[in-house]
Amino acid sequence: MPRASRSRKTTPDAGQARPAPGRGGASRADRLLRDPEAARPLPSLIFLSPLLAFYAIGVFFVRPDFAARADILVRDLIEPLGLTGILAPTYIVVGVLVAWHLARRDPMRVPGRLLGLMAAETLLLTIPIFALHALVSALFHGAMSLEMVAGGDPAAGWLAVALTSVGAGIYEELLFRLIMVGVPLGIAWKVFRIDSSGLVVAVVLVAAGIFAGAHTIDDPRRFAWDSFIFRAGAGAYLGYVFARRGFGIAAGTHIVFDLVVKLASFLA
Repeated sequence: MPRASRSRKTTPDAGQARPAPGRGGASRADRLLRDPEAARPLPSLIFLSPLLAFYAIGVFFVRPDFAARADILVRDLIEPLGLTGILAPTYIVVGVLVAWHLARRDPMRVPGRLLGLMAAETLLLTIPIFALHALVSALFHGAMSLEMVAGGDPAAGWLAVALTSVGAGIYEELLFRLIMVGVPLGIAWKVFRIDSSGLVVAVVLVAAGIFAGAHTIDDPRRFAWDSFIFRAGAGAYLGYVFARRGFGIAAGTHIVFDLVVKLASFLA
């Protein structure tokens, strides 16, 4: 979103809502799913901070074996760079969002009403994923029986459910949305001045396919079309949420869905 004091046209960043034609950003403020402030990196960091702290404390001090698979994958990917330790992925999330905020030169102020708005959007935007889950289950099984719960042992209790849900939501969104969607779109917009809806769709779909395929990496023999189609669809949807509403809301939406599904399995 260009600042009001600038008259020249600028290209948008990934994860940043664009103003509707003929309508200024101020007219969209405080509107659910429309406030451009919610898509910016600093509000995303503040919004996710309690969850990041909960996860970091849980896997560092309490149960390192409850770390999410995406967290472990990030550690493996960054280890050759000399970045090691249980908390290294957490530092990366914080560092990337802070660097992104500084590069954009956004204001430091994040009003409390914005965080409340982001929480409401997160809950609202989870509904389509549940609808997709129900649809794929009905098409393949005729009932709500789609197998997609992964990470954490339900017998270990609520802490495993909570930690794996939070970790999956944050670090899968880091890999498959912030990096695989945000970086290519950021390069296209800032370096090549390409601002195309078709490009956004293509990048989001490629990342969604990789996201779906990555869930069979541990055991390719467990591949199933129902799970793959659901995850590809959910990945495309989360990519859209990221591109329009930012990293914080995309990660929050992912966390809420995983948490509800895993808690349902835990309580069953």
